[in-house]
Amino acid sequence: MNDAKHADKAIYKVVIEAPIDTVWSELVNTTSPRPFFWNSGWDTQAMAEGNTYRMLSADQRTVGVVGRIVEIDPPRRLVTTFQLTNLDDPPSRVTYELDEVEGGTELRLITENVVAGSKSEKSMADGSKFIVDNFKAYVETGKVTFGARMMHGMMSLMGAFAPKSMRAEKWPHSSIQ
Repeated sequence: MNDAKHADKAIYKVVIEAPIDTVWSELVNTTSPRPFFWNSGWDTQAMAEGNTYRMLSADQRTVGVVGRIVEIDPPRRLVTTFQLTNLDDPPSRVTYELDEVEGGTELRLITENVVAGSKSEKSMADGSKFIVDNFKAYVETGKVTFGARMMHGMMSLMGAFAPKSMRAEKWPHSSIQ
């Protein structure tokens, strides 16, 4: 049994000026890298409950996150397990919830079961804010924020230096729990 203490549930939210179906389509798009996910894309057999996924870099050389799709209820809810490949922390849970509100769609990104005080907790907190801010920018304008574009440029230059633990060949779907 895992006795590690878990951080409180964290909720990151933003209102996106777009219809819920548009926001959902961008969230679950598997045909191209998602710029709000650090230019990584969903690599999965299908966006369906029980399937594994990898967040595969645009150059298909690195995997930053692996997990399993726990629940999918289009266009309102996607729940996944979530494990950063460069850290030894156990998987946590990430939920995306969408609701139609005045002025667009509210996106809530919820993290749960993250080991308190872990590197995953810090990384997921920073990453969640990056995702909601850049998801909004991308859906509304077709571009992520200037800071995200700069980060993508740096990441493309540094891709060859990614830790061995993140190499795509180390994360076949059969190895994902």
